[in-house]
Amino acid sequence: MKKHMQLKCYALSAILLLSASCEAAVNVANNINVGRYLSVPEKPKNDQINLLNQQIQIKFPQNILTIKQAIQFLLRFRGYHLCANDQLDEATTQMLNQLLPEVDREFGPMTLKQGLQTLSGNMFYLLVDPVNRLIGFKLKPAYSKIYQNVTTNNFTNQEED
Repeated sequence: MKKHMQLKCYALSAILLLSASCEAAVNVANNINVGRYLSVPEKPKNDQINLLNQQIQIKFPQNILTIKQAIQFLLRFRGYHLCANDQLDEATTQMLNQLLPEVDREFGPMTLKQGLQTLSGNMFYLLVDPVNRLIGFKLKPAYSKIYQNVTTNNFTNQEED
């Protein structure tokens, strides 16, 4: 009876050892060795697949004065470009020509998408053309009336007496 228990124990140990080595073989097959004890997965990183997920931390130089310059600086070497001026509506062009707020001169860590949304403000949709890798913005409908009033100098009183 004792031998029978020992046999079961050996068999179970052998099965566990075999399954562990199979798992290690599968793991090694999907990894690339980059050092004696270090291996990395054989696949692109998430931010390489979706460029807008790149982690950024940035401090804009003092020669960056407008939001447009800041966005162009932010997109530099990141795989995207700001779309041409003739593709932007009037509200977006006006936003891009605004001076860069001091509070936005340094930010992060955050994703590239969050950085672009921070610079444009929550009044604008972020538009992405992934095929041509272009970035644009569009004023949200809720702010269209306010923008029209401002551009025609018909300011509305936001405070109640």
